[in-house]
Amino acid sequence: MKPDRRKFLRAAALLAAGTVATRLHAAKFSVHEPARLLAPRLKKGDLIALTAPAGAIFNEDSIQRATTALEAAGYKVKQGDTLKQRYGYLAGEDTFRATELNNLFGDKEVKGIIAMRGGWGCARLLRLIDFKQIGANPKVFSGFSDITTLLLAIYQQTGLITFHGPVGNSSWGDFTINSFLKLVQEGEASTLAQPYDAADVISGGNFTGKLLGGNLTVLCSLIGSGYLPDFTDSILFLEETEEEPYSIDRMLTQLDLNGTLAKAGAVVFGNCAKCIPEEPDKSFTLDEVFAQKFGDLKKPVMKGFSFGHTRDKFTIPVGAVAYLDTASFSIKLQHGCVE
Repeated sequence: MKPDRRKFLRAAALLAAGTVATRLHAAKFSVHEPARLLAPRLKKGDLIALTAPAGAIFNEDSIQRATTALEAAGYKVKQGDTLKQRYGYLAGEDTFRATELNNLFGDKEVKGIIAMRGGWGCARLLRLIDFKQIGANPKVFSGFSDITTLLLAIYQQTGLITFHGPVGNSSWGDFTINSFLKLVQEGEASTLAQPYDAADVISGGNFTGKLLGGNLTVLCSLIGSGYLPDFTDSILFLEETEEEPYSIDRMLTQLDLNGTLAKAGAVVFGNCAKCIPEEPDKSFTLDEVFAQKFGDLKKPVMKGFSFGHTRDKFTIPVGAVAYLDTASFSIKLQHGCVE
């Protein structure tokens, strides 16, 4: 075979392989994030659906408590069929849970959707979710913990601002529900201001960027999946519960190695409930881990914010632009997050 012909065939083969790979990638995931999409704001009298896209609901009393809390706030409540299903530790088989979520987004009578609990299971639904339907029927969607998967994936695939906020079995105290309603009902560009005695500054400063994040374990589990948004110039918010410092260290190292910490313009960590070592004399403290991971970032970093696995929680809109200021321990939204 002549050298020129050999070079041509090799180049053609490489081009064809690259074209096929590009087509496969494009068919599977969005290449870039769509424009920002807002759900219609909730109004008193609207129908809100409770659904269980992740773990099974073993405490059925929590279903009634959530229903009562939402009805007291002036809403009607639709209880999804997943709330009564059990498939091992899941609230029904994957297709069953995904179908209910897709149908709730397509149901014109349902104006908002709240996940009943986290646990595990949302990532199993990603290939079954009808993102086109969600984009065509934007609705308020709220949850935290394992629901982080759906919050980030829906935003990344459709541009819809989702809400890292209460799940059905949350404690629906005044702090929690007031923060939620300010965003999804009143449409306020509100300020999330943490009391000075409850937060701490690791690295001072201010920054304006998109709020992106959620549960640390869940976020790390999505790396490489194609369902994470671009964290460039984001305010990265993270929270965790019942993980030892070495585990937090491992996951933050993963975010460091894959470039997420470098891309983010600021970092906010939650309370990290019950993240204490079983053998303190053989472990770093969580504060020492934070100092090691965040101390040299040279960007604003705060910890101790109330969101996620804590009784009183702020609702944080995923994808919304906000201004973070460590001097006032605050995050000020720069626009409303519903229409």
